[in-house]
Amino acid sequence: MRLASMVRSTSRIVTNLPKKKYLLFPVSLFAFLVTYALIMFIPMSIQFSYSHKTCMNWLSPFPDNYKSSKRTPYQAYPSGLIKIGNTPVLATAVCFAPTESPEKSNTPITLAPFGINILGKAFVITTGSPPEASVALSKPLPVTKPLDVSLNKADSIFTYSLSVQGKSTTCKPKDKSVSCDLTPLHLAQGESYTIAVSRQFGKKDIEKITERQVTTLAATRITNSTIKPGEIVYARPKNIDFSFDKRVVKAKAVLTRMEAGKPVAVPTTTRLDGYVAHIELENELPRQSSYVVTMTDVEAEDGSSLEQTYALPFSMSGGPKVTSISVGKSGVALGATAVITFDQALSGKQDKNQVITMSGGATIIRADNDKLFVSLANVPKCGDFLIKISDNLESAYDIKGGSNWSFAGRMICHTIGTVGYSSRGRPIIAYYFGSGPRTVVYTGAIHGNETNTKSLMEKWISELESKAKSIPADKSIIVIPQVNPDGISAGTRVNARNIDLNRNFATSDWRKDITTVNNQPFPGGGGESPMSEPETQALASFISRVRPVLVLSYHSVGGVVAANQAGNSTGLTNQYAQLSGYRNTTGQSSTTFEYSISGTADDWYAERLGVASILIELGSSTYHQFERNQNAMWAMVNS
Repeated sequence: MRLASMVRSTSRIVTNLPKKKYLLFPVSLFAFLVTYALIMFIPMSIQFSYSHKTCMNWLSPFPDNYKSSKRTPYQAYPSGLIKIGNTPVLATAVCFAPTESPEKSNTPITLAPFGINILGKAFVITTGSPPEASVALSKPLPVTKPLDVSLNKADSIFTYSLSVQGKSTTCKPKDKSVSCDLTPLHLAQGESYTIAVSRQFGKKDIEKITERQVTTLAATRITNSTIKPGEIVYARPKNIDFSFDKRVVKAKAVLTRMEAGKPVAVPTTTRLDGYVAHIELENELPRQSSYVVTMTDVEAEDGSSLEQTYALPFSMSGGPKVTSISVGKSGVALGATAVITFDQALSGKQDKNQVITMSGGATIIRADNDKLFVSLANVPKCGDFLIKISDNLESAYDIKGGSNWSFAGRMICHTIGTVGYSSRGRPIIAYYFGSGPRTVVYTGAIHGNETNTKSLMEKWISELESKAKSIPADKSIIVIPQVNPDGISAGTRVNARNIDLNRNFATSDWRKDITTVNNQPFPGGGGESPMSEPETQALASFISRVRPVLVLSYHSVGGVVAANQAGNSTGLTNQYAQLSGYRNTTGQSSTTFEYSISGTADDWYAERLGVASILIELGSSTYHQFERNQNAMWAMVNS
């Protein structure tokens, strides 16, 4: 320090001298000789430092001219420069920086002006062992926190890096450690990796400090929430709670409302309480609007986080909305109770008669939770009723809006009767529509394997029920879906006693022994005697009693229609053929079918009763073809 003070005093004297050109050289030479004489023969030993710059006080005039006499692993550079103008005239210290990875050694270095050793100064740099590093990898790693590498002493010489599966991240010095950020590596949570920590000098790896198999912490999971994803919220929530499988120390929740397709932030406060995050709402949420809670920046006590950003969409309800009603728009059973179900519980305080109106005889019985019970006991057969709900219907949370709803229905328009019974005791059912004096009868499935004719009759029943008001006042319609219920049950053409019912009627051409549709002999297929079968007797008796103006007998398969040529059947058959597209083969039975026919129902209607009848052979053996027959069937009603 005394030497440095003397140098500074000499420098000040030189600086304050009159700036005359003839004095500059001798003064500078004098200063150099004094300084050199003072320090030339003082030996200097330097302890290399890993934690900070390795420097020592040493006066060197015109330091830019000092060079090392030979190549060494350390580079010297002057420090504490004193300048005249921009020219360094004196350095008060010299520093040494490694050009190679430092190793334990004693390294001699001579610094001399212009590289002239006789004028130089010798130094010895004593280098200790590099810092010892250790990494604690015994526990699972949190992927959101840095991995710390401990050092036995601070280190500003080396750099450190951490690598996993070909990806690496640089570690930052931190006191007697370095901190390795794992975030850029994008490690998955709850997975195993081989992790390596290396030491570098410059850009070259010097040594691998450790290489270990490690496991990352399992991700934090949201296990429950007071509002479920996609839920319609009917209550008035003041907060939304999220439960986690770990204690949470940090979480950020953002609530947005969708307005015109764009998210708008909703003010909230997030409060953490152990395993639960409470998202507290500053204001009540507007009804009939959509929201999303986004949970980010979650950190559990152990350092784990969510696997990915968590989004919970939900919406706020309006007033109660009808979700279902237990009755249809037509064919409602007489005396039925209609149960109307809402999407939420109804208010128990509101007078329902103020917001719900009824007509046609319907009356409110009661409301219970999310259901409204309406009695239809006073609505007559085929009577219309109307239920209307206004927008003022309130929920159990006194919320209203969006409840407008109406339902128009009609009670059943048909009655059901039994024509007779099969040989196995199965009922032959008839459906009655209208109340006029002129009756049209539709029959199906006299052959049990012609199930599509039964399906056609069922479609026709539904059609008549839904359009019962379209039935002319002078008409009654009777539909018998299956004349042969035993054959339908067994899937056979014949009845349970192996008789072809459409060969068993007492016509002039009845025969006991007949042929099949494949033109094979069928002994006894026409019955032991005409009208021997209970199904035949039941249908014949029924038609005799009703005396319809027209009978339509449906069969399959052929795609033809034929009149029995009684009454006005010929003209009606021609009309049916035009509307359905089926071929009219009236009077051509011998050429229409490739097998003999006798004892048919349609011939019996003509011979014994003089009742007009049309035989319809559907164009499919499986499909009901209702759409093809619909207009023709209505035409027969309106004829």
